[in-house]
Amino acid sequence: MGDATVAYLNQLREETMRLAWGEEASPEDRRRIVSAAVIFGRQFEERISGRPVGDGEEETRRLLMDLMNRVVREFAAREGVETDEAAGFLGEVGTRDRVLEFSEVLDAHAESGRPLDELLREAVEARRERAFRARRGPG
Repeated sequence: MGDATVAYLNQLREETMRLAWGEEASPEDRRRIVSAAVIFGRQFEERISGRPVGDGEEETRRLLMDLMNRVVREFAAREGVETDEAAGFLGEVGTRDRVLEFSEVLDAHAESGRPLDELLREAVEARRERAFRARRGPG
């Protein structure tokens, strides 16, 4: 897992990481975001492969809660921290959003083979566009 995290980080330019994760994200924060995204992606695939995803909102919520609990436990074990500390880090809204966004970027990279840096920049631009549309409101 650590090798994959380092390999992914090495594919990203400093400028792109600052743009995506902010000036305040330390190298350790960046590594943890990428590591958690790798764990989330694998856990998600394992959880949904061969299983029908519930079509109800309650079933989907349960699936996501179970998934996040599994991610927190594995992240804690890999990072050598207590589960509460891992839950605090991953439960922070900005961090969680960055982890989920980067997990999607990793999926797109695996499917398309396009450069990771380019895909992350596109994700950030899409984030800005969504925020702009949300501020404008409907219609």
